[in-house]
Amino acid sequence: MTARSNLRALVMGAAAVLLLAPAASADTCCANIPVKLDPPAAMPGDTVRLIGMECLNADGSGPLPLDLGAFWLATGARPADADPGSVPGAGLPAPDLPPTEEWLPFDNVPDATASSGDATITVPALPDGTYQLWWWCHDGSGPGGGIHYSTGPRLAIGAVPDTATKAASSPASSGSSRSHDWPVGLVLALGAAAFVGTVRSSRARRSRDVETSSGPM
Repeated sequence: MTARSNLRALVMGAAAVLLLAPAASADTCCANIPVKLDPPAAMPGDTVRLIGMECLNADGSGPLPLDLGAFWLATGARPADADPGSVPGAGLPAPDLPPTEEWLPFDNVPDATASSGDATITVPALPDGTYQLWWWCHDGSGPGGGIHYSTGPRLAIGAVPDTATKAASSPASSGSSRSHDWPVGLVLALGAAAFVGTVRSSRARRSRDVETSSGPM
């Protein structure tokens, strides 16, 4: 082969690598981790702690340094990948996720040298519903870094029934019901006593009348 042919082959090979790199990156997306939420239900503007955050390779190996970039809350439900090292992978779940440059910043993150830790977020103004946590890590792979998603509980956003208040009010309401019941019982007891007294008085009066009528003529 001539030098010109070698150069042409090298350029074509480099172009093919550049064209296939995004596809390979998307095919191997994404690492999944069961992150816990505290609290698991919140309103927009509330702070939620994300417990057990990690940064992994796309095949689930790691952990990598916990250098968190940004997060997103998606309406979709991506299940855990049983074989994260397989290629091709599922890719990003469009249209549930915007470009990573539009994702939201964390409030607080652990030291980037840690292997795992907790982070906090402010709940964005989203419609009532449940959302799956996504985040990306600075892993040296370029903008967006390594994409991750949580297979733990979904974050519930919106009005949540105040079960604690209901539970606290239940004993009071039952006690109030019992307080209303005791006058009724007292009236019934007094009525029964009066009835028994009347019957006994009537019997005694009839007994005296019989004795009087049967006396000496």
